[in-house]
Amino acid sequence: MEKIPAETKAMIGKKRINIYDVTKKDIRRFAQAIGDPNPLYYDEEYARETRYGKIIAPPLFCHSFAFEDVPAEKLREDGLPAAGRSLPLKTNRIMAGGKEVEFFKPMRPGDTITQVGKIIDIYEKEGRSGPLVFTVYENRYTNQDGELVAVEKLTSIHR
Repeated sequence: MEKIPAETKAMIGKKRINIYDVTKKDIRRFAQAIGDPNPLYYDEEYARETRYGKIIAPPLFCHSFAFEDVPAEKLREDGLPAAGRSLPLKTNRIMAGGKEVEFFKPMRPGDTITQVGKIIDIYEKEGRSGPLVFTVYENRYTNQDGELVAVEKLTSIHR
């Protein structure tokens, strides 16, 4: 049974653009949340003496852009937003299938980051427990100067 409707296949290549302003506070909160005490993310005086010259964000900071600010009452039981970017698929479950990130420049306080995301592939495979649908997303992050900061590829597995 085909689990990928034509309307879902039509979403391949369509771009979604989001813009984020990077702040010291957001960098500090992210570093605290991941338990990274590196002073490069907190201490301006320390960071000034490094090759970066000022505070930078931890490498996976771009991951924080994936989460919307949604009130608790608008979350589903699994913690995801009730209204969101779910794909029209004939499946009931979703899980992470992998993530690759390539970094080019650090993000800094004051940067305006543009995220251009798109689905680059959707395909079906037969698994031990039945058919599986794989979706591959790509997010490209550039700063206000148009410089590529990071490229992220994410795979989700739907069952």
